[in-house]
Amino acid sequence: MEIRNIFEMLGTTGSLIMCASSVPQIMKTYRTKCADSLSGSYLAILMIGMTLILLYALHVKDIVFILGNGLSLTLTAILIGLRYQYRKIPKGTK
Repeated sequence: MEIRNIFEMLGTTGSLIMCASSVPQIMKTYRTKCADSLSGSYLAILMIGMTLILLYALHVKDIVFILGNGLSLTLTAILIGLRYQYRKIPKGTK
Protein backbone atom coordinates (compact mmCIF):
# COMPACT_ATOMS: atom_id res chain seq x y z
CA MET A 1 0.00 0.00 0.00
CA GLU A 2 1.32 3.40 -0.95
CA ILE A 3 2.01 5.98 1.74
CA ARG A 4 -0.39 8.38 -0.03
CA ASN A 5 -3.24 5.89 0.35
CA ILE A 6 -2.47 5.45 4.04
CA PHE A 7 -2.70 9.20 4.61
CA GLU A 8 -5.92 9.43 2.58
CA MET A 9 -7.41 6.72 4.81
CA LEU A 10 -6.25 8.62 7.91
CA GLY A 11 -7.79 11.83 6.59
CA THR A 12 -11.05 10.11 5.71
CA THR A 13 -11.23 8.40 9.10
CA GLY A 14 -10.49 11.67 10.90
CA SER A 15 -13.17 13.50 8.92
CA LEU A 16 -15.74 10.82 9.73
CA ILE A 17 -14.85 10.93 13.43
CA MET A 18 -15.17 14.73 13.47
CA CYS A 19 -18.56 14.51 11.78
CA ALA A 20 -19.74 11.79 14.16
CA SER A 21 -18.71 13.88 17.18
CA SER A 22 -21.67 16.23 16.62
CA VAL A 23 -24.29 13.49 16.49
CA PRO A 24 -24.51 12.77 20.27
CA GLN A 25 -24.98 16.51 21.00
CA ILE A 26 -27.66 16.80 18.32
CA MET A 27 -29.47 13.76 19.71
CA LYS A 28 -29.25 15.01 23.32
CA THR A 29 -30.46 18.49 22.42
CA TYR A 30 -33.35 17.10 20.38
CA ARG A 31 -34.30 14.54 23.02
CA THR A 32 -34.22 16.97 25.97
CA LYS A 33 -35.58 19.94 24.00
CA CYS A 34 -33.03 22.02 25.89
CA ALA A 35 -30.10 23.94 24.40
CA ASP A 36 -29.03 25.95 27.45
CA SER A 37 -25.63 24.29 27.56
CA LEU A 38 -24.77 25.09 23.92
CA SER A 39 -22.47 28.08 23.61
CA GLY A 40 -23.48 30.41 20.80
CA SER A 41 -19.94 31.79 20.61
CA TYR A 42 -18.49 28.31 20.27
CA LEU A 43 -20.90 27.38 17.50
CA ALA A 44 -20.26 30.64 15.63
CA ILE A 45 -16.47 30.28 15.83
CA LEU A 46 -16.72 26.63 14.81
CA MET A 47 -18.83 27.54 11.76
CA ILE A 48 -16.36 30.25 10.72
CA GLY A 49 -13.40 27.88 11.06
CA MET A 50 -15.09 25.06 9.15
CA THR A 51 -16.19 27.46 6.42
CA LEU A 52 -12.62 28.68 5.97
CA ILE A 53 -11.31 25.11 5.83
CA LEU A 54 -14.02 24.22 3.31
CA LEU A 55 -13.05 27.17 1.12
CA TYR A 56 -9.41 26.02 1.25
CA ALA A 57 -10.40 22.43 0.46
CA LEU A 58 -12.43 23.63 -2.53
CA HIS A 59 -9.43 25.64 -3.73
CA VAL A 60 -7.03 22.69 -3.54
CA LYS A 61 -9.76 20.27 -4.67
CA ASP A 62 -9.32 17.91 -1.70
CA ILE A 63 -12.42 15.72 -1.78
CA VAL A 64 -11.83 14.30 1.72
CA PHE A 65 -11.88 17.75 3.33
CA ILE A 66 -14.67 19.00 1.06
CA LEU A 67 -17.01 16.18 2.05
CA GLY A 68 -15.92 16.07 5.70
CA ASN A 69 -16.24 19.80 6.27
CA GLY A 70 -19.43 20.00 4.25
CA LEU A 71 -21.01 17.37 6.48
CA SER A 72 -19.60 18.96 9.64
CA LEU A 73 -20.99 22.34 8.60
CA THR A 74 -24.39 20.76 8.03
CA LEU A 75 -24.37 19.09 11.45
CA THR A 76 -23.24 22.30 13.16
CA ALA A 77 -26.01 24.20 11.35
CA ILE A 78 -28.48 21.66 12.76
CA LEU A 79 -27.13 22.34 16.26
CA ILE A 80 -27.51 26.09 15.71
CA GLY A 81 -31.07 25.52 14.52
CA LEU A 82 -31.85 23.42 17.60
CA ARG A 83 -30.28 26.05 19.86
CA TYR A 84 -32.50 28.69 18.28
CA GLN A 85 -35.61 26.49 18.41
CA TYR A 86 -35.18 25.44 22.05
CA ARG A 87 -33.86 28.70 23.48
CA LYS A 88 -35.54 29.92 26.62
CA ILE A 89 -37.80 32.89 26.10
CA PRO A 90 -37.99 35.18 29.15
CA LYS A 91 -41.39 35.12 30.86
CA GLY A 92 -43.68 37.95 29.90
CA THR A 93 -42.28 38.35 26.37
CA LYS A 94 -43.20 36.75 23.08
